[in-house]
Amino acid sequence: MKRTSRIFLSILLFFSLLLSGLPPLEATENDVTSDWTFSTTSYVWFSGLNGTLGVKGHKARVSLGFSDILSNMDASGMLTFQGHKGKQYFFFDGMYLDISDSQQVSPSLFTDVSATTTRLQAAWGVRVREWDSSSLHIFTGLRYWNLKNELTIRTASTPLERFSDTESWLDPFVGIRYATRLSPNLTLVAMIDAGGFGLGSNFTWGGMVDLSWKLSERTSIEVGYRYLYVDYENNGFVMDAYNDGVFIGFTWKLR
Repeated sequence: MKRTSRIFLSILLFFSLLLSGLPPLEATENDVTSDWTFSTTSYVWFSGLNGTLGVKGHKARVSLGFSDILSNMDASGMLTFQGHKGKQYFFFDGMYLDISDSQQVSPSLFTDVSATTTRLQAAWGVRVREWDSSSLHIFTGLRYWNLKNELTIRTASTPLERFSDTESWLDPFVGIRYATRLSPNLTLVAMIDAGGFGLGSNFTWGGMVDLSWKLSERTSIEVGYRYLYVDYENNGFVMDAYNDGVFIGFTWKLR
């Protein structure tokens, strides 16, 4: 995971240097006079969980792939609100995940693991490049985390020990958003961001690819894949893991 963090930071630095060398966009009449447009999207994220969770010094490995999602995901939901005006862009994103797993550590001993994640983030960005049917934005913002980890050591039928703890913190983050229209009704959006940098979590990064199919002037269906990694440790509480999986959503253009 540490090596992955260094590689990602190098990639992000490369793109930042590349973007800094781009000529500035000239403001068009449409950029100056256009009104704000808003949209909201609700998602269901079929997310797995892989990595290490810890509570009060006790750690457990979790490995939930795509085939385990439906049987181990207790709840999932995401909601996004975003707006555009000229070159400006902002979004608010909320996510809730409740995932549990059970592992047999010996013939008579089991460990139950539960991870509940609430994440809220807000960001503002600007368009730095535009082509005939594509655009590139950079953005920065803050991400709030609230994580609850719970470990239960038990026999086949009797709990022996239970450890539970909750942590909350804020992470700054930066990212890049690329959108391109593949056809009159089909749009591809790709996003990647990184944050934490030791100010909240040690490091966090995520990425998303979204295909949006336009149903009408105000509605569309979203299908895509999302990845989210976080490395956080404080007083025996550990979350060094990633969520990933496909999502399905519905977008409503408000204005």
